[in-house]
Amino acid sequence: MKAITYLTEGFETVEALAVVDILRRAGVETETVSVTGSPEVKSAQDITVTADRVYNSLDTGAETADLLFLPGGPGSFSGLFPYERIDGLKDIFIKQHENGGVIAAICAAPSVLGKWGLLKGKNATCFPGFEKDLQGAKVQRAPARVVTDGNVITSRGMGTAIDLGLAIVEKLLGEEKAAQLGADIQYLDE
Repeated sequence: MKAITYLTEGFETVEALAVVDILRRAGVETETVSVTGSPEVKSAQDITVTADRVYNSLDTGAETADLLFLPGGPGSFSGLFPYERIDGLKDIFIKQHENGGVIAAICAAPSVLGKWGLLKGKNATCFPGFEKDLQGAKVQRAPARVVTDGNVITSRGMGTAIDLGLAIVEKLLGEEKAAQLGADIQYLDE
């Protein structure tokens, strides 16, 4: 299994890194990709993370990915490098979706999937206040923490990052693996 997490300036630290951590603990090859043009990416909490590689619209590496993931944060929809303005990223997500690959987003980032038309007819959630941007989705509000609908997984925010990571593991590797990992990290009762 292979996953790609895209990092933009102003991403939410916990949303990105908790999911990456969970996926790597589950044995999913997980690559972080900076969309800023530099391997160093500064989070919304002023933490600099060095991505595994820098995004290249001509050589995306996404063709072999089982999961594409967008963390939220102010950088996901505003700032210097919002996901919507990254050359070719929309097409990568559309192709992944059309081919049945898993796509996931948390916090404000599901609004990007909505604007790209990837939530039409899907149940989805997001950070409160971004529901209007989940274009075509059947919006799920609290208490929904993570919503999985087919190959699309969305989540509400930083406080739901571990839930999202475990939901992705369940989708990619099965319920038993997700439950075992949840127990191993002391998140779920055994």
